[in-house]
Amino acid sequence: PPAHMENATLNRLKSISDDAHCRGTPFHTIVPPPSIPLQNEDQLGTATLTSDDLSHLSNYINETYLTSKSMAQISQQFESQSSIQLRNFLNPKWATVISQATSQRDDTDEFTQQHLSNSPPSYTAGVTPSWTPVGPPHKQRYLTFDSTKDDDEPGATLATLQQSLLQSPPFFKYLCHLTSLSYALGYRGRIRRFRPGLDYTVAHYGILTKESVLDATLCFVRGEEEEWENGDCGGFECYIAASEEEGADE
Repeated sequence: PPAHMENATLNRLKSISDDAHCRGTPFHTIVPPPSIPLQNEDQLGTATLTSDDLSHLSNYINETYLTSKSMAQISQQFESQSSIQLRNFLNPKWATVISQATSQRDDTDEFTQQHLSNSPPSYTAGVTPSWTPVGPPHKQRYLTFDSTKDDDEPGATLATLQQSLLQSPPFFKYLCHLTSLSYALGYRGRIRRFRPGLDYTVAHYGILTKESVLDATLCFVRGEEEEWENGDCGGFECYIAASEEEGADE
């Protein structure tokens, strides 16, 4: 197991920085990237979706989610539950491109059912100059992509999607339309890889936010839909409110 896993106690999870306790581990402790403000008029604009916006979004998003009826239903559910999951979000073209790139990388790094059933995966599997492991391990472990270091696939394809879709003004308007929230004043994002049998995140005080934010997570999981349903593959995100009472979590 990774070094210093014995530090996975309540006090460790509540701490914000534990670098001194994790020296010698091949991990990098990182904080969420700073929010990039939207400042010029072209970026701020209005929250009204135009025909040009929808045309841009249709290059990436499944057309099912771009109809007025679907967007109204999504908005209603979000207002009721404060979250929503949209399956098959990308259009077939982009879904195929990313599926092929990620599957090929999993095969190369031996993250297939056949390899995983025969031997446990290596902690260094998939680590490259552009895919960096993030820790400390008693809080989190996954790989994050840095496009400035290498055009490694599938990171380069995901970075293109991030820049062209997720960080585009039409997508900000789309989110505003679906959530009925005010128009975005800034954004931040990261490309992560969770390797089967290795990677995870756990709740800790270092990820608390002082301001309200909207998370939009685009996930890609290899496997059949039935495997996702029964929990054999994939994962989930869980939001919990931090206790303000001293000792309430003990």
